[in-house]
Amino acid sequence: MQEKIEGIRRSIEEQCRRLESLRAVMEEEGVIDELRRLVGEQCEVLGSLTWLMVEGEGFTLSWPETRHLFMQYIEFKRYNPRNAKCMISYLDRFVKEPIRAPLDVMKVFKGLSAGQSHNLNRAMSAWLKCLEINNPNPHFKEFLNSLRAAIPKDEVGFDLKIPTPDEVASSLKEMAEGILRYRACYELVLDSGLRLVEACRLINSIIDEEAQPEMLNGFCVAPLGYFRKTKLAYFAYFTDQTLKLIKQLKTNDKVTPELATNYVRKRPKVIAFKYLRKFANDIMTSEKLNIPESVADFIQGRVPKSIGAKHYMQLKRKADQYYPRYAQYITELRRKAGIAIRVKIL
Repeated sequence: MQEKIEGIRRSIEEQCRRLESLRAVMEEEGVIDELRRLVGEQCEVLGSLTWLMVEGEGFTLSWPETRHLFMQYIEFKRYNPRNAKCMISYLDRFVKEPIRAPLDVMKVFKGLSAGQSHNLNRAMSAWLKCLEINNPNPHFKEFLNSLRAAIPKDEVGFDLKIPTPDEVASSLKEMAEGILRYRACYELVLDSGLRLVEACRLINSIIDEEAQPEMLNGFCVAPLGYFRKTKLAYFAYFTDQTLKLIKQLKTNDKVTPELATNYVRKRPKVIAFKYLRKFANDIMTSEKLNIPESVADFIQGRVPKSIGAKHYMQLKRKADQYYPRYAQYITELRRKAGIAIRVKIL
């Protein structure tokens, strides 16, 4: 009997030594801390979800309590960082009180401008979707749907404004007297018809020497391959004058869409970037230049991702053929504005 007890004691001591060794290894590799962190995050999420549960006879939503959960959601959904930052900012700014009924949603939107309402609409809709996914309760879904019904709809309509050549020339002249990086960005959007976000990305790539535009007959072509939802911008077409402007920029001259937009917004005499894109398309497809609409769409990055390889090559050849017409038009417009490209002597 004594021998059995002694054997059990030795076995227990051996198990203790093994467990102690395992604990030491786990602590050395940081496994325990990682487990604690993961458990802590899950507890935070569960804690936020408890705020969604029934309070009395209804539900209550709290943005501060679910903020961390929503940040995980937008990271998982791979939202554009700029859009994600905007949504978080709007929810932080406007959703400060608990939401218990549709009337609370109406109060949040009361007094907002059309632009603010548009941004908060997107942010709140995404937040409610996040909460719905994380709490698949039929009654809770009905509650969320009642809140969604209280979110004001965006003002429906089309902005038909297309600036005149004189207005664009005046804007070019105004921008020529300002900061170089914003002028380069402005003229690139005018040259290419690209969206501002794509133009900024290209400028920064050229500054970092990641993009190497190809010089053709009086204009430049830079491969892009920028995906945007269902569209794809294959190339950027722009004039050699604009490339000279971009080449003058240094690493600390990088530009973002937000900075460029704010810079132009503070200058009432300057046409907004979005109208340059409309102007470019209108001029390209006008009777004067007569560039086919499909080619203009290709130049401006409006081509579907599903485009076939054969059709893609046809559009590329036609874009190379037709773009010089628009490049010449823009060059004449710059002359009309009385601006010139000044190249720094290094």
